[in-house]
Amino acid sequence: MWLLVALDDRALKYDEAYKIHYVDGQPAAEYYFDEKTAQALEDDGFLTEMWDKFDAMFDWGDYDFFEPDKCVGFRQWLLDRMKRPMNDMVRPVYEKMLEFANLAIKCNTGIAFDF
Repeated sequence: MWLLVALDDRALKYDEAYKIHYVDGQPAAEYYFDEKTAQALEDDGFLTEMWDKFDAMFDWGDYDFFEPDKCVGFRQWLLDRMKRPMNDMVRPVYEKMLEFANLAIKCNTGIAFDF
């Protein structure tokens, strides 16, 4: 499972067929986490909350992209979520997601989720 953030618009592409942005090339940053960690995120309620709060389209094997404006809400969700108890396995992923949300907002790009 990957998270990608475009560090400027050279790495941001648009797929006309699916009407969605994606990150491809440099400059970008990526973060990989394994299936065990992805399962821990699901068990933590991450997918359900993303569906409910952000109309995220991703599930196992799916892709979605959060535009900068959605990253603002996502950033706040992460800050609130990280105040509550959680499995030690998901904390580093949430921290990386927060870092990427901040970068996406700063760079005016977005985050790609390949779950």
